[in-house]
Amino acid sequence: MTLVTFGSRGDAEPFVALGERLVARGHEVRLVTHAMFAPMAEGTGIVVCGARGRSVRELLDDPEGRALLDGVRNPFRAVRRLASFLEPELRLLYADTAAGVAGADVVLCSPATMPGLDAAEAHGVPVVQAQLQPLASTRAFPAPVAWVGARTLGPLGNRASFALDESATALLLRGPVGACRRDVLGLAPQGVRAVRAARRPDRGALVAVSPHVVPRPPDWPARVRLTGPWWRPAPPPGPLDDATEAFLAAGPAPVLVGLGSMPVKDPEATTAAIVGAARDAGVRLLLQRGWANLGAGLEGRDDVRVLGDVPHDALLPRVRAVVHHGGAGTTGRGLLHGRPTLVLPVLADQFFWGHRLAALGVGPPALPLARLDRAALAARLRALARDPGYVRRAAAVGTALWAEDGCATAVDALEELTGWAPAAT
Repeated sequence: MTLVTFGSRGDAEPFVALGERLVARGHEVRLVTHAMFAPMAEGTGIVVCGARGRSVRELLDDPEGRALLDGVRNPFRAVRRLASFLEPELRLLYADTAAGVAGADVVLCSPATMPGLDAAEAHGVPVVQAQLQPLASTRAFPAPVAWVGARTLGPLGNRASFALDESATALLLRGPVGACRRDVLGLAPQGVRAVRAARRPDRGALVAVSPHVVPRPPDWPARVRLTGPWWRPAPPPGPLDDATEAFLAAGPAPVLVGLGSMPVKDPEATTAAIVGAARDAGVRLLLQRGWANLGAGLEGRDDVRVLGDVPHDALLPRVRAVVHHGGAGTTGRGLLHGRPTLVLPVLADQFFWGHRLAALGVGPPALPLARLDRAALAARLRALARDPGYVRRAAAVGTALWAEDGCATAVDALEELTGWAPAAT
């Protein structure tokens, strides 16, 4: 079995978790991903096929790559602008994915991971989709990756939004993806209808989302399985560094703020707005630098502690609430630890998760990062830190998530969908 995933750490970690459980069940597992994520799979029994080409982090560290995203609020426009820039990298991903898929019995990848879908087609390998967001078409809500902040577009509008997202992606990527299909895999370029057909979960889909967070839509087909998140058991968190432990001991539990893998155009202005809002709200901050490079010049303050790359499982038990960009992985970890949450979405499914958390009653309405305002953020931080309803409901969701075993459910579903059990030993 070959698992294929590219993107940020949050895209790779769930596949490592699932792959480890598949190995424990007796399956042989390959993982095609960026080489920088290979250490995550050490000791799991997964064979990592490290793909050449730069990761998303490395591309955004490139001044040209960062410039392409500056000021872009429309995810479709961002994809179009990045497409030509990424084509050399995409060719490397296609070649390495094709090598990792060769000889596999099943490929597991996102419906947006075109190298995985196309390599599977070239080698005649069946695909089961892996969805870290609920991407199967439904009348219950709009397509998460094309989220525009609306709770619903109505049954017909919701379903149409999935078709629109599929068609727009096919059109925006038609040039570089078509070239890779032709030159790397020897396949003909696809039209919009063929791309949409390839992205449908007709062969089955595993949705790594908890039903306690997104109830299963009644119109999903039986082959779409809502499994719960794919997490590896985290070791008990040890003590943090001495300075952070001293900061935590010096006052009330702080609010954790981080934007994960999201870059920002003006880190200094974003930092000033966040720190000023926290001061107005009367809360202390743990501020993670992240890819946004937040927190410059704040060293030595007694109300803010700036952190580098510290695991969320070590931080979340020590804070009163969390503010983040709304990535699927970060959203899940915050909920698992039962922390009231505010989302500052930037693009794509982050708006969807911001809406879901507000609908669950675990935090105030999302505040898009593009409209970050000190006064608006301060009001939300006050509510986040002081509303006992947020605390109570977040704790209840966390308790429900701890009782799930999404990886076990996903392995069972995958074996059932494919009819493929591990070889007897």
